[in-house]
Amino acid sequence: MLRTSLRSLRLLPAVVALAATGLASGHDNDPKSRPLPPVYGDIVYGDRDGIAGGWSGASEGFIFCAQIPVNQLGGSGTGSDCWGYTSPSGREYGIITMETAVAWVEVTDPFNPQVLYTYQRGGSSSLWGDVKVVGSRAYVVGEGGGSIKTFDMSDIDNGVVTYTGETTSNGSEASHNIASVPQANLVARCGGGSNGLRWYSTASNPDTPSFVGAWTDRYVHDACLVIYPNSGPDSTYRGHIIGFLNDGLNGGSTNTGLSIVDFGTPAGFNPAGTLLSRVTWPNAGYSHQCWHNDDFTWLISNDETALNNTWQMIDISDLDNATLGVNQSIPGSANNHNNYVKDGKLFAANYTMGVRVLDCSNGQIMDEIAYFDTYPESDSSGYNGIWNCYPYFESGTIICSDFQRGLFVLQLDLSPIGFSYPDGLPSMVPSSGTEIIVDAGLETGFSVTSMTMNYDFAAGGSGSIAGTPVSGTPDRFAFTLPAADSCPDEVSFGFEAVLSDGQTYPDPNGPYGAIVADGELVLGDWNGNSSTGWTLGVAGDTATDGQWDRGIVQGNGRGDPGVDGSGSSVGQCFLTDRDTTNTNSDVDGGFTTLLSPVFDAAAIDGAVISYQRWYDDLAGSAPAEDRMDISISNDAGASWQLLETVTQSVGSWVLVEFPVESVIAPTAQMQLRFVVGDYNSGSVVEAGIDNLRIFGLECDDTIAGDLNGDGAVNGADLGLLIAVWGTNDALADLNADGVVNGGDLGLLVAAWTG
Repeated sequence: MLRTSLRSLRLLPAVVALAATGLASGHDNDPKSRPLPPVYGDIVYGDRDGIAGGWSGASEGFIFCAQIPVNQLGGSGTGSDCWGYTSPSGREYGIITMETAVAWVEVTDPFNPQVLYTYQRGGSSSLWGDVKVVGSRAYVVGEGGGSIKTFDMSDIDNGVVTYTGETTSNGSEASHNIASVPQANLVARCGGGSNGLRWYSTASNPDTPSFVGAWTDRYVHDACLVIYPNSGPDSTYRGHIIGFLNDGLNGGSTNTGLSIVDFGTPAGFNPAGTLLSRVTWPNAGYSHQCWHNDDFTWLISNDETALNNTWQMIDISDLDNATLGVNQSIPGSANNHNNYVKDGKLFAANYTMGVRVLDCSNGQIMDEIAYFDTYPESDSSGYNGIWNCYPYFESGTIICSDFQRGLFVLQLDLSPIGFSYPDGLPSMVPSSGTEIIVDAGLETGFSVTSMTMNYDFAAGGSGSIAGTPVSGTPDRFAFTLPAADSCPDEVSFGFEAVLSDGQTYPDPNGPYGAIVADGELVLGDWNGNSSTGWTLGVAGDTATDGQWDRGIVQGNGRGDPGVDGSGSSVGQCFLTDRDTTNTNSDVDGGFTTLLSPVFDAAAIDGAVISYQRWYDDLAGSAPAEDRMDISISNDAGASWQLLETVTQSVGSWVLVEFPVESVIAPTAQMQLRFVVGDYNSGSVVEAGIDNLRIFGLECDDTIAGDLNGDGAVNGADLGLLIAVWGTNDALADLNADGVVNGGDLGLLVAAWTG
């Protein structure tokens, strides 16, 4: 398996002023028809230990993972809605709509999101575009018309999303929103024109939803549709499809409020519905959207044009007699937009003030506990900044869609402890074991009762180790990872602490991983400083310009790298056309080939190949239509096996690393081939290769702690260690820190065989 990771270029995007487009408008009196233009630029990557790596906006209780501007998503104009999908394998994907496009982004690794597929909305383009998911299908609507567009995500783990068409059932006029009841195979178009709720079934053909009826009492702006749970407080409606509808007359602006409607059961579905109760509130502007709390006792609704930073709390314990509770507010003047509830927390998208998180586990009383400002320019009222957030990924990853800045990938971090590693975390640990130091950063009023490391070796052997407080340094703990039973091997390890409040808090970024080996034997290392052994172009290449070259990066701002794979702006690597007199250096008219030197991967067991690659084709008028094919040969190029086809432009160097034997039989005649092509007119295609390495892992077959070499670790070895205590005896200094002490004693005891 190929393993990839990003060398992040943490660059804040630059503003690009765009002319307003004459796209379809929303419901009457919709205030957000003229947002500020989008901020185009590169992907911004965060650090796994916090937001310091990338985002300049205010934040508390969040970890910034990444931000993908609209242009990097393959769209243009502003961003709008988002939703999520988890494939059967557990991989997580965000779906984001934009004025002109819809994009799918894998966020399984939230710090390394990958844009997989972009659909251009064409004639149905609109500022408004909304999406929901039922099964393996995504359903998209908008104010630009076109009914319901369907996308098949059943092969998304292989990077494939397929547009399957558009239903013609009940016309193709606009929709303002879409809601769903996945358990009942139902979707509903909200609003659009003067419509209420138009229901569609996906049961018989998920690619072509069929119209089954409508609720027409009022215009419906948005809807929270559920199968009322068996644990719900109103026993009359358990198992029924209940709609909480933000609605009104005259496009929702007259008699605006919240209707609760019974649509029957999944087996006895009634799309016309029965009104159970309706709630309005004083000084209302426009009833916008709502969500229920976890136990269905309170509904949390919002008003888009009045009562800013305020939520209407509606008692829904009796669905036939819903009543207005006490409004809940936070400081500030931002307008409300969408909000959702998960695990006792309200996640609210409040335009210019970003995503706000409130504890809603205490009935109708809510308290703000975290926030992330996606729009640092202003916190005033107005219709810029965040549109939506999706907090339902099992991993805890949160995605947010933003008018100006596209897609945000975030994590919530409300723990009173932060874990840090002053000596760093090892990527390779010796087979004899090693010491790891952990620091605890604590909020005021907390202290560490105990800290534990949990470890698991891939070849067998797992356990837990209590940390030892380090004298003289408060809240610092030392751990000794024990010797491995096998080498080479892999080990995963993570940390957790019990604090003075009695609660256990794990390091949210763990567990971590490392290779178990005692050294690395490098068989070949090519860093771009020389062309010796490389072939730049072969017979049969068809590119008319942009052929492979080698030299210092140029950073022309047209998709080519500004640094080499090692992060140097004056470093050398292999690039497609390096012409200091011409910034138009991309591949044109065909493909160009780069061949590596022939190398020996059979000289050592378990040889590993790694390289860094750069690919970008987003700068032209026909973005995301080309590719780079990377192949491997074990017969010096007589035959080739495809390793990967690169189509995603991530704006940074990507490290690819894999054991040779996992893809092909290792020989002494190995070679790599990199073919990048301009296969569609209008594309700007740039590629690079750097830091190709062939290496193997070495293991010391001696037994850690066996000081007398008798094949066992026992009392005799303990006596030898104590005899040289406090010296720099090389044999007894098991952790190689220059002195024989408790750290070495810990390693010896951990390896004890008796």
